[in-house]
Amino acid sequence: MASTTRIIELSQLIARETAKVDDFLSSRNLPTPSLDEDAPQIIPIPEDVTGIKAARLAVMEACSELKELMTGPKELLKFKWTDYASVKAVLRFKLEQSFDVGQSTSFEAMSEFSGLNVMNVRRLVRHAIINHHFFKEDTPGVITHSALTAALAGSESMRNTLIVELDEFWPAAAKVTNIDASGLSLANNRNKSMFDIFAEEPARGGRFGRYFSQDKTADGLLENYPWTDKATMVDVGGSHGSVAISIAERFPHMRCYVQDLKDTVVEGAWLLPAGLQGRVTFMEHDFFTEQTITADVYYFKSIFHNWADKYCIKILQKLVPVLKKGARIIIHERILPGLESLTTVDARRAINLDVDMLQRLNAQQREMHEWPELFRWAHPGFRYLGARQPPGAIRWIIEAEWQGEDDLMGAR
Repeated sequence: MASTTRIIELSQLIARETAKVDDFLSSRNLPTPSLDEDAPQIIPIPEDVTGIKAARLAVMEACSELKELMTGPKELLKFKWTDYASVKAVLRFKLEQSFDVGQSTSFEAMSEFSGLNVMNVRRLVRHAIINHHFFKEDTPGVITHSALTAALAGSESMRNTLIVELDEFWPAAAKVTNIDASGLSLANNRNKSMFDIFAEEPARGGRFGRYFSQDKTADGLLENYPWTDKATMVDVGGSHGSVAISIAERFPHMRCYVQDLKDTVVEGAWLLPAGLQGRVTFMEHDFFTEQTITADVYYFKSIFHNWADKYCIKILQKLVPVLKKGARIIIHERILPGLESLTTVDARRAINLDVDMLQRLNAQQREMHEWPELFRWAHPGFRYLGARQPPGAIRWIIEAEWQGEDDLMGAR
């Protein structure tokens, strides 16, 4: 009997796992996935239903592989150079805002709204429909919203996200092969870092800040770290303090400090809930200068992947003067996957983010073995404790302990 081919294996897996998801949604009267304008923006699978979440991911991975196999190498090598031209046009001319969700419009009305001629509106909108499910044209010349443009029309945050990714990340990607400067610096014809460029252009910097301020989740940190044993923590580079605030709310005995640049901490202090005044303190601090607070825990969320090794070593070394014996360092970010898991959706995201760090900052995500090395290079007083990924989290809790310099001297 002939063995089953890979494409048949994948098609069977897709059918089997899709049925699981469909049965789950149907049994709970939940809406089936759709791209219609009134469809839910996320697939309504609760976080704790891990089996159905796994089935959904399996379908996504299998569909991706099956599409690539059925496309073939020659077609896969063709670069889609027009891919996002229509999306950029939609954003620039705010075409998704030219008519209300639930209503319809015409190419002529979109032309009048945007100032583009009718022919170009028709070309760009149809390109966006075919390639990105932006809008729908079920009747010739009659345009309605899809789920994507309906979501975009109702969310300035989603609009900002796409603008940052297309105006900042996309041009940087084209310059990523230069080894002496970041792709973003080259795309801007500037011999400066991304941070310096945005500091000089407040509008771009603000847009970029809003892009990253959407990530307010503690990502498993509250439930998977012994905060009851700690009394003080410093959220280094903590922006508006979402993690510190969550810790203070969950653990009333904790005293938290949030450190960032001046404008950021002024905003954070203004936004701080009144009930946390006195337990969450915002303070201006540059993590390349000496730390001033002695605490039980120093927490870094998605900071180290912004910097090359020599800078990360300096960040750690600037903690040393105030560290007490037993103080913990928590680095909370992705770890690059090993060979055994390279085909998963999560692995693809981590690897894509790694290249994003390269193109924007000449920085990097790190593999598991690189973390103990980083602490060892920074100072022999750090003892690496390991890394663990909470169930369902995208980030790892990477931890080290300060042993103290006295013990090191005695051991020599």
